[in-house]
Amino acid sequence: MNSTIKDIAQVCGVSTATVSLALSGKKGRVSAEMTARILETAAKLNYTPNRAAVSLATRRTKLVGVLMSDLRNTHIAALFMAIEEVLQSRGYTLICHVLDDKSMDTGRISSELIGLGVEGILYAQPIFLNPDEAFFRMRDFLNGAGVPIICNDDVGLTCAGMDVMFDFYRAGYIATKHLIDSGHQVIGCVSGPANYRVSEQRLRGYCDALAESGLTYDPKLVFYGDYSTAGADPALSYLLGQRATAVFAFNDEMAFALYRSAHQYGLSIPQDISVIGCDNVPFCNVLEVPLSTVHVPTVEMGREMAESLITYIEGRASKKRAQHVYEPALMLRGSVHRRA
Repeated sequence: MNSTIKDIAQVCGVSTATVSLALSGKKGRVSAEMTARILETAAKLNYTPNRAAVSLATRRTKLVGVLMSDLRNTHIAALFMAIEEVLQSRGYTLICHVLDDKSMDTGRISSELIGLGVEGILYAQPIFLNPDEAFFRMRDFLNGAGVPIICNDDVGLTCAGMDVMFDFYRAGYIATKHLIDSGHQVIGCVSGPANYRVSEQRLRGYCDALAESGLTYDPKLVFYGDYSTAGADPALSYLLGQRATAVFAFNDEMAFALYRSAHQYGLSIPQDISVIGCDNVPFCNVLEVPLSTVHVPTVEMGREMAESLITYIEGRASKKRAQHVYEPALMLRGSVHRRA
């Protein structure tokens, strides 16, 4: 059975009100000596505050809802860990739901989170190019939920909160332009699902870089994966069949599939095929041939999402919705061969 404030009060010979004041950290109401004694006793008794009781007294739950896509993705996992680190350090508890394309009942989950009393929601779900009616119902619900919402994309919300975004169009453009500037003219790409907005943004950047250099876009040079290594396993053989000399992978995990396939086929990166990725996950620079990639400041974005949510929850931010767009940067390593 859990210890209570009454148990601590009995051991210390004080009232429950005194224990409550000491545990809440309100300075000046209880002497430093007694506060230290109460805290020491609470630790010895393994006292854990009753969240329901605390929320009734303070009208604060310190709960935050998190809606994420597949945490097996290295980029998404790093984003979540950065969010979690900030919120935990500030005394918030996360209620996390991981949703994939087959279980994206975001509207129902959002309603359940509000019912549990979350003080804010972090929304990090992929946005579809042609959203269905359920998406618009969910968006209307979030706009009227009465809590701040922080997103990693522009979902079209008007409620209090912030969109912490990354310029994936620019990422696609500078990655492709680097391959063109390195002398490549037949450039394949490994895309994520075609119906994801972030895939369309990267692909548009790829196409514009080609057009700017006088190269014709060829849809046969696009292999559609799912942002996982396994989903991109057939990509290299397909793109080599299209005579590609270089490949832009829309994330590093799919670039790793190109590395694995090249090893299986006895091919060399970058001599036989040049590769550039996107995200700059931690494994990029420990490969035998380090991967050139586009840096996405995932940790910084996760921390800003968490910090901005706390700012809105604690009433230190305007109720007006804000946006912050992070810019990409090339990380040039050894996976791109300069052709004569």
